[in-house]
Amino acid sequence: MPGGDSITTTDTYSAAAEDESKEANVFRNTQAGFEGLKLSSELMKALYEEMKFVRPSKFQSMILPMILTPPYKNLIALAPTCSGKTTCFLLGMFSRVDPTLPAPQALCICPSIELAVQNMEVLLKMGKFTGITSDLFIPADKANYIPVTAQVIIGTPGTINRLITAKKLGTSHLKILVFEEADYLLVEVILWKFVSFFFSV
Repeated sequence: MPGGDSITTTDTYSAAAEDESKEANVFRNTQAGFEGLKLSSELMKALYEEMKFVRPSKFQSMILPMILTPPYKNLIALAPTCSGKTTCFLLGMFSRVDPTLPAPQALCICPSIELAVQNMEVLLKMGKFTGITSDLFIPADKANYIPVTAQVIIGTPGTINRLITAKKLGTSHLKILVFEEADYLLVEVILWKFVSFFFSV
């Protein structure tokens, strides 16, 4: 994943981030809202009209500038349920995509089918006005493994692994990789196996 970065999320700790960037401090202190993030008009419209946001949560105010402001770095986000992690990493994924490039550019790995489906539902709302393509890959789905051209991908480890092995999912254009609920992935020793495989292709 040349030039890419990764975001790892977990549900097991209170909102925290070891290194708060200057951008995050400015954003939190000014209470600029989503307008201060320089998101596209299409994403802004989705946040307010489709997702019914009024303002960022405390967690989002701290984390979003880290995700959206270059130079991009790897990030581990630790926060309780309902703190807004999904919105953070999905905005990060959408913001990295070049709409003119018909290839996978953002990938999210989820530990369960249920979570993958749930995240896909949110993704479809958030991306409604962007024109960015997306797809969901879970067990027993897409049995023929046709070549993947969607720009944003959500899936479970085994299915994504099989797609890459079959050379149906290219990784050369990936700009951002998200491990959702990484603590659960680690419990199953899935994450380490997947990372080793992913970076070997």
